[in-house]
Amino acid sequence: MLARLVFAAFFGAIALAASAIAWAAVPSGGAYVTTLPAGADIWIDGTYVGRSPVFVDALARGTHSITITKTGWSVHETTVSVTPGAIALSSTTLVPGSRAMAGKARGTLALRGLPAGAEVTLDGAPFARDPQKQVPLPAGTHRVTIKTARGKTTRTFAIFPDTATQIVLREAPRDDSRSPVVAPVDGYLPGSAWSLQGKKIVLRYGGHVVVAHLGETNVRFDGAKLSFDSAPQRIGRKLYLPLELLEKLSSKAPRPVPSR
Repeated sequence: MLARLVFAAFFGAIALAASAIAWAAVPSGGAYVTTLPAGADIWIDGTYVGRSPVFVDALARGTHSITITKTGWSVHETTVSVTPGAIALSSTTLVPGSRAMAGKARGTLALRGLPAGAEVTLDGAPFARDPQKQVPLPAGTHRVTIKTARGKTTRTFAIFPDTATQIVLREAPRDDSRSPVVAPVDGYLPGSAWSLQGKKIVLRYGGHVVVAHLGETNVRFDGAKLSFDSAPQRIGRKLYLPLELLEKLSSKAPRPVPSR
């Protein structure tokens, strides 16, 4: 009798181990679910997984159902196809109900790439605030108008509750092959390599000297004039410079300091 019990326990342990190995070997993938606006409740296959944006991993291969709810917005049903070893993306713009965009529902606006010297009006009124700072606005549709030497342009945009809307106002680049992107200077250069006095920016790095100005696309690189499609600017408390300039400067090997 004892031998039978030992025999059964032995093969039971083997079966459990084999089951664990099989379970661990099941191929799986992940899903990243986002919504506009964010903060919606997400269910996957009937199980609540949190509020958007949310990442769910170790999902079995195949199609999974997603249910999205948010107070004041229409319920949305969708699916996501999961492939082992990959992350599937699901992005949904919710449909507002009668109360979603009314009352005290508010979001924020930030203007990016504003041309130097441009005049801005927001919903027909002069916009005199710092365009780099986020401005609270009621949820709904708004319009912004910019006037430059090249003419006047009006654009409409949407503000969603508890969501920041970014508006890019820069004019089309003259050369599509060049990047209009700006990047934070502290991500490329040490703090000791640059200084800002008023609108004047001076960078000294690797034996090179760069002189630039906020809002101006022309810079002096070791005395030579260079032009970029984006201008230096301040976003929040950080200084941003053309990415092309930062890459050019940080990739330059330090030059030997001349002896005296």
